[in-house]
Amino acid sequence: MHDHTDTADGACNACHKRDPEYGLVCEPCRRWLPVALASLLELAGRLQDQLIPADDSTTAAVLVCRTCHLTVPAGHTPRHPGHPEHDHSPSGKWHGGWTARHLIRRTAGPAPSIAPDIIVTGGGHEAPVPLDLHAHDLLGPVIRDGGRPIDVTGDNWIPASRLTPVPVNHTRFEVTERREETEREDGTLAVTFHRDFRHHCEQLTVIDRQARRDPNGYKVMIPAGDQIGAIPVAQILDQEMRAWADAGAPGSQHRPTPTIPSLVDWLGKRLDWACDNYPGIDAFADMLSSTRGALMGALGDFDPQAELCDGVDCPACTLRMLYRRQDGTGDIECQNPDCRRILTPGQYRDHLKEIAPTARRQRQSAVV
Repeated sequence: MHDHTDTADGACNACHKRDPEYGLVCEPCRRWLPVALASLLELAGRLQDQLIPADDSTTAAVLVCRTCHLTVPAGHTPRHPGHPEHDHSPSGKWHGGWTARHLIRRTAGPAPSIAPDIIVTGGGHEAPVPLDLHAHDLLGPVIRDGGRPIDVTGDNWIPASRLTPVPVNHTRFEVTERREETEREDGTLAVTFHRDFRHHCEQLTVIDRQARRDPNGYKVMIPAGDQIGAIPVAQILDQEMRAWADAGAPGSQHRPTPTIPSLVDWLGKRLDWACDNYPGIDAFADMLSSTRGALMGALGDFDPQAELCDGVDCPACTLRMLYRRQDGTGDIECQNPDCRRILTPGQYRDHLKEIAPTARRQRQSAVV
């Protein structure tokens, strides 16, 4: 057995329950981690399918008159009875020429991408509200900063800016008024108001907010200070991928496309290395558990409770506290906190074969 100097108590770095036989992670966690990682791809795919409206469109090949845009099914072109070489004419003058098109009729939902040879009728509206913003957040893209992924700290990211003094030429229109009094011949005062109009040109200094950019011309991103919504799954996986690469994961010079399928594949191929060498495998296991929970919550799913193996003694502590885990591994775990023994499905079958003769004798004697 290897020396486990990376953990304080010698326990598995992922679950902190059992001592690993080698590396940093126990055998049950080595079986669970790839199952949980692969489930992210399946759950994200199901969530994506729920966000895409059902395609209720029907497609038909039609002909469109170049003059009046009359649409008729292909192969049913109206012809002049006396001149079959001419097309229809609703105004008395025969039109010439038809254009082949594909007509898409929709009853609801957003219209598909429109090509030059496609006519779309009906639908055309966005999905009705309220939208499931939490689901859209989970399937959001990876945020980039200067062409590079940025770390996620549970915050929104916005372009950084700086306040810069900028000189501005300003023309000010000034009106001045002066009062003039003159004495009339009869001794009364005549009051006259004179207004002068002038344009004053001056230079002012104003504070302008300008976006900050890196040497490559990309916007610099900074935390906004208020996280609203869930962090995208792809963003979380991308952050884990870069942490593994910084820790020396094999093949780190080849970075995957920041999408959920590519990141799950990249991490899955290096799970054995992480279980043996990556000191942050405990944080990775916590991330898998919380991310699976977020996706399953958005889908309305839940992990079923472990199933009691009724009447079966634990081979280690002899207590009847064996439960079949429902996490996709099929393992049987003893819930005794002082035991925590794990049996694989094969080991559990062998254990049943061993205790079956004793169980039969006890049952027969009890019946008699």
